[in-house]
Formats: sequence, structure tokens, C-alpha cells
Amino acid sequence: MDAETIAGLSGLAVGLLVLLGLSIFESRAYRKEHDGEGMMHHWLSAHHVLDRVRRRH
Repeated sequence: MDAETIAGLSGLAVGLLVLLGLSIFESRAYRKEHDGEGMMHHWLSAHHVLDRVRRRH
């Protein structure tokens, strides 16, 4: 491996770690502002996806 490949892979790794950290931070901030409701649940209920899913108990 040459230096350019190592630099590219390390830059990719750092970028993915930053993206993951920001996603976790945004998810927690959203839950705190919306009384514990997660982003996915909000989106699914807003688009009536949860109404179509039958839950079997």
C-alpha cells in the first residue's frame, strides 16, 4: 500500500466516524425535543405506514 491509499482509507474512516457521531447526537436531540418519539417512528406514523402494518399478538 502506498501513502495515498493509506491517507484515503484513514480519511474515509474519520469521515464515517464523524457521520456516525453526528447521527447519534441528532437522534438523541430529536428524542429529547419530541417527548421520546424517535425520528423513524415519527416518519412512519406521519406517512401512515404504521396503519397498514398489522400487529399480531
